[in-house]
Amino acid sequence: MDDKERKTMREHIIYLASQLEQTRKANQQQIVFIKRLLDPEDLGHAVSNETRQIAYTLLINSSHNERDSWQNSNL
Repeated sequence: MDDKERKTMREHIIYLASQLEQTRKANQQQIVFIKRLLDPEDLGHAVSNETRQIAYTLLINSSHNERDSWQNSNL
């Protein structure tokens, strides 16, 4: 690899890492919000049972997706 190719690869790696970090932060914020919806002492008192059920389902699905992605990356 010459210097130009290394520089291009480095730029791609930096860009992809920054995109991954942005996605990770957004996912964390969503999880925090969903947990607040489920907590009866926080936002939970103001939401319907249907909304709490949807939030619970999203939280569980997110947990399963994260577990599956970790298992697939370790293969």
